[in-house]
Amino acid sequence: MHEQKPAFHPMFDTDTGIVGLTDVVKHYQRVFLPCEKKDRKHYRELAREDAARSAGLLLRHDGQRHSHAESWVEGPKTEDDKPKRKGRREVSLTAFADELVNLTWKLYEGMPFAQIHTIVLEAAEAVSKGRPGGVRPFKPSVLLRYDAALMLAWHLGAEPAEVWLHSGTERGFRSLGFSGRRKTVAPDELPLPFRKLHAWQVEDILCLYRLLFELVVSGKPVDEAMFARIEAKRQKMGCGHRRCAAAC
Repeated sequence: MHEQKPAFHPMFDTDTGIVGLTDVVKHYQRVFLPCEKKDRKHYRELAREDAARSAGLLLRHDGQRHSHAESWVEGPKTEDDKPKRKGRREVSLTAFADELVNLTWKLYEGMPFAQIHTIVLEAAEAVSKGRPGGVRPFKPSVLLRYDAALMLAWHLGAEPAEVWLHSGTERGFRSLGFSGRRKTVAPDELPLPFRKLHAWQVEDILCLYRLLFELVVSGKPVDEAMFARIEAKRQKMGCGHRRCAAAC
């Protein structure tokens, strides 16, 4: 069970000012959403095995890898072991993509997102138990599994009906005043500006803007500079580098 106290922080209870939730939604729609719509269209047009392989490699519409692939790095990172970790990550992602391709026979048009996620988890478990090329792969992260499942859902003409809470998304959810642990939340349980969005878009917002939400709740000032720092994240997400930003 979860509690709601309050539905969202009082400082967000306005459609005016830089901290209004409507402003956050508009910023997301202007900065991040165009590229993500291109991702969705791209995956919808791919052949089944190509979509599975691309999802396993976390490739976006322009062929660039999503930065969430970096989350497959375990433990403290140092410059000395950076090349070794990069090699293991490449082996891990390739093995993950191979396992997803092997499971494409289980996929079908309009498949519920939860079932897609289960298949992705099956592929991830197979990777974590394997030793491709004698290399111990990294264990797939929760975030990476969600991203791969969403990409496959786009290919299948499906999408999550609820917002999946994990990692930064859960932090953003809690910063809006919610408590209790749960795996998903329906968009209509969230503040009004979120209710016209797709669930996967709300998931994005809760993750991308979680630091802004936390600043407001803690009473610290929020200004245009915070939005500029959030916008800079686009370049780290794979899409939004110079070549893509011109088109998106």
